[in-house]
Amino acid sequence: MTDTYPLSQLHVEIQGSGPRVVFVHGGEQAGGSIAFAPQFPLAHTFTLILPDLPGHGQSPAQGPKNVERDAVLIAELLGDGAYLVGHSYGGAVALTAAARRPAAVHSLTLIEPATLDIAQDDPEVRKMLAEMAKAISIADPRERLEAFATTVGISKTWQDPLSETYRRLAEDLPKLSTSGAPSLSSRQLAEQIVAAGIPSLVISGGHRQAFENLCDILAGILGAQRAVFPGYGHVPQASGEPFNTCLEQFWAQHSS
Repeated sequence: MTDTYPLSQLHVEIQGSGPRVVFVHGGEQAGGSIAFAPQFPLAHTFTLILPDLPGHGQSPAQGPKNVERDAVLIAELLGDGAYLVGHSYGGAVALTAAARRPAAVHSLTLIEPATLDIAQDDPEVRKMLAEMAKAISIADPRERLEAFATTVGISKTWQDPLSETYRRLAEDLPKLSTSGAPSLSSRQLAEQIVAAGIPSLVISGGHRQAFENLCDILAGILGAQRAVFPGYGHVPQASGEPFNTCLEQFWAQHSS
């Protein structure tokens, strides 16, 4: 049974006016407004909905990460309809939320999403999964988090000691494949998105072949558009203007 989390406890920042866009961040400690700060210029024509997932930013924690629990929250934030964007862990959440409320999703954009199960037969993805398994087996939480981040392409200076958010993330890493996983496979969820006719865009950062292969495979299943923004590792949205222009052009093709 999926844990419940009161929507009233979820901190949500709202910027701009116009069509709604819900952004779902990944492991960023400070939450949505920091993870997607380079997208703030989009507020001149869109209403940006920037939630802090449970345990991030100003949203209190409640147990370990849980994709389905968080997807329930994001599905509610879609309102009467919105463009949906998810990054990394937030990509898995966005995919699950879109499958829950397909009629409320104008389009779905996934940025190097944590949907590795969809490409687990790919040799490069298998190699990265093995590296991730090795990383999360490290006993020391800080070393575990650093090794995992390096594997997925995150370059970051970590506080010493770790912040409470990142300490929890380090503790959650070994549990994500069990307690935090959605009940349906990523392929099953993607097939539901296709059946619902939701236009999709899949974005990668050109930094690791495993993510390129994953995103190619996912885009093939979704019938999605593909884009690559190199130079920023696992966070291609940090490229700012070119990334934002890509989003605007994609949304313009599928305006409601």
